[in-house]
Amino acid sequence: MLILTCRVGETIRIGNDLSVTLQDRCRGRVTVSVIGPVEADLYFDNVCMRPSVLPSGARSYLFSMLAIRRFRVGEIEIRVWLPGDAVSLAAECDEHLHVGVIAPKSLQVSCESKSQDVRQAADSTHALSGLVWA
Repeated sequence: MLILTCRVGETIRIGNDLSVTLQDRCRGRVTVSVIGPVEADLYFDNVCMRPSVLPSGARSYLFSMLAIRRFRVGEIEIRVWLPGDAVSLAAECDEHLHVGVIAPKSLQVSCESKSQDVRQAADSTHALSGLVWA
């Protein structure tokens, strides 16, 4: 798992077709927008979400997460932690969110931000890079 530290408003790009934007955060609620490829469904709490379809054919989703802060787009899993959550990285800074990405090795992950802070979960044995390991 690759863990990125992001601020509200930043966008995480996964591969060429998937983007996840952290839209808002209010206490324990996080609002996320996702734009993904046509062939990949988004599952939140094991329920397939109904997308809006963009003119390009891509699928667009906008939803809030409260108690459950993980979702899947195709074979990619995304988890979000807030400061104070039971994750060692989450207690470090109040103005950030920590986003974990689990995806195939072949997909590159980048964050649209000047202050990107990429960290690796303790259970992984790979060196840090812009890749995510499954």
